[in-house]
Amino acid sequence: MNLIVYVILTIIAILCGQGVKHIEKKLIPLSLEQINYKEFFKNIKKDFKFDIKYTIILVLLFNLLYYFHGNMITTYLYMALLLVLLIVFSIDYKFQIIPDEAHICIILLSIINMIFHLNNILDYLLGALVGGGIFFIISYLSYFILKKEGMGFGDVKLMASLGLFVGVKNILVITLLSFLIGAIVGIILLIFKKKDKNSYIPFGPFIVIATIFIMFIPADYIIEVYISFCSMLGTKITDVIYCFMENNG
Repeated sequence: MNLIVYVILTIIAILCGQGVKHIEKKLIPLSLEQINYKEFFKNIKKDFKFDIKYTIILVLLFNLLYYFHGNMITTYLYMALLLVLLIVFSIDYKFQIIPDEAHICIILLSIINMIFHLNNILDYLLGALVGGGIFFIISYLSYFILKKEGMGFGDVKLMASLGLFVGVKNILVITLLSFLIGAIVGIILLIFKKKDKNSYIPFGPFIVIATIFIMFIPADYIIEVYISFCSMLGTKITDVIYCFMENNG
């Protein structure tokens, strides 16, 4: 029975992969206001091509989601969210813009999720407030202090809509992971001189990667690992300082 489910999910993932790639290409001119919605839906029927990249990603992630979460409403909502997040990743990476249509889709998925989890509505609403609020403050402070955009408003709306979907604890962990991933990628790019220190790096892809982590790894486990790492790092730094003071005492 499980084998049949995985086969069906694989077929759906293949079809969705082609749809995501096609919508992504057509959504870019819509986001840049080069076409209207009528042209968007008209053009979406044309030039439909097979895309191996999205196919592999979605086949892998769809099957992993079912393996880890089973036959639950959350599993299928995660799958739908993945489709949106892949579009966000690609468009933000290429054009430094996150379409409002993506935020609207995530909000609609969030509402469906809340219908099935009525007891957690307050947590989801606070998640939206905290997720959007943190990034709004960062964006405002960056502009006020550095006199330049540090975080785009698209990122603010993305975090608010994701917070509405995942709740407070998860959005805080997504925030932590996205900054850690962003810092690691930024350092690597600087080392290999792919970017200079004043170059703008879109943050949406880091949020997407962090959100996918949350789909598979519980927030409590990530928090526990982070606290353990900080504790170990603090101990090592303390030991180094103590040894330095003893040798120079």
